[in-house]
Amino acid sequence: MIEIERALIRFKTKSGHVDAVRDVSLRVEEGEVFGLVGESGSGKSTLLRALAGLTPLSGGRISIGSRPGSRDVQMVFQDPYGALHPRFTVDKTLREPLAINGIGDEDTRILAALAEVGLGPAYRFRYPHQLSGGQRQRVSIARALIVEPRVLLLDEPTSALDVSVQAEILNLLRRLHRERKLTMILVSHNLAVIGFLCQRVAVMRNGEIVEQLGVDAVRSRDVTHEYTRRLLLATEGYTRQNA
Repeated sequence: MIEIERALIRFKTKSGHVDAVRDVSLRVEEGEVFGLVGESGSGKSTLLRALAGLTPLSGGRISIGSRPGSRDVQMVFQDPYGALHPRFTVDKTLREPLAINGIGDEDTRILAALAEVGLGPAYRFRYPHQLSGGQRQRVSIARALIVEPRVLLLDEPTSALDVSVQAEILNLLRRLHRERKLTMILVSHNLAVIGFLCQRVAVMRNGEIVEQLGVDAVRSRDVTHEYTRRLLLATEGYTRQNA
């Protein structure tokens, strides 16, 4: 479904340029949930934005089941507070992508999308400030899914939420993957989150992939790169702190 070959993403700076992503290659099969993990600044979110068509490549190639940026590829952003227009009701937020893509039967689709993410009709005409963080993220997921994409890109979808709400959103994403047979790429700094949802994971550091491995290897701590080991130790500390 997704193939990335030697991707390079370069940004201009006052002193020259910085390579946010360097020589990254990976494949994601149809229906797979693939994880990108690394610390802040590792390039994982930049690569995800390139897959969504929001950031141009400076070199290399990206191939997705259809054109990048089309309705087949949708993205859920990290911040549920910044991702929704504060003056749009939930109804208008969900109606807009339907109108843009020329999809009819809007009222039925909006109610079905809300039900699919666990929100009843009472939420339809609320504004973002009337919703909790978890409810806002559910609306963001509904907005992404309402145009029936084949690929869902998730940029740290739980990191801005309370721990108890994180589990609810992760369980929701797992169910949606199973029911819709979606291909997903999940970006996270937390290997525990990756291990819950993903089948495979690529570890990024300083714009490069340092290791690719199956989730069973993550769970059994069977890793080869020292940086991956440090991420595992950091995840264990996070889990103990929030237990």
